Amino acid sequence: MGNPDAKYERTPHNAGFLCIDELCRRHGVELAGLGGVLRFKKTRISGRDVVLAKPMTYMNESGLAVQKLQRMFSFEPAEMLVIYDDIDLPLGSVRLRERGSAGTHKGMRSVIQHGGSQEFPRLRIGIENAAARPADIIRYVLTPLRGKPYILFQEGVARAAEAAQAILDSDIHSTMNIFNRRKNSLLLQEEEAKSSTRRKND
Repeated sequence: MGNPDAKYERTPHNAGFLCIDELCRRHGVELAGLGGVLRFKKTRISGRDVVLAKPMTYMNESGLAVQKLQRMFSFEPAEMLVIYDDIDLPLGSVRLRERGSAGTHKGMRSVIQHGGSQEFPRLRIGIENAAARPADIIRYVLTPLRGKPYILFQEGVARAAEAAQAILDSDIHSTMNIFNRRKNSLLLQEEEAKSSTRRKND
């Protein structure tokens, strides 16, 4: 999920779009437009028929695009993987879940409302900003990232693409066991630096 305008391209809220872009880049896929509702392409990855898609309806109406996809391809909710940003996860981290509620994410609320189910897998990319006050959250998620935060964000997008690929290569359960436990390299470097500093001070 994400927002279609170019000005949102590097924003935290476009994590899902960027992940699809990365999958398209890796597999030489180019999405085609469908009446302003969708950009999508049916292709084959790891021996499986796959539809890569980006809603063009803006985040809060993403469910309309999902509804359109369901009508076109007649898939069950459990066969869908929704990729999106999560403000409650550390920046650059990824988490997989098989099902669940929308939480505070309005895009997910739309998907569940129009899809009629919350029994579908979702891949979340962390965009947490501990410094942002609640009143600043909307501005933060719609503002392009720069510097180190953008590097962390890019790592999360790349790891999410790896996780989506791993699901196609094997299954969601084994992928969850791997990716829900891993941390990105910059977070590990920071933790190691803090540990080293603590050891020196002891």
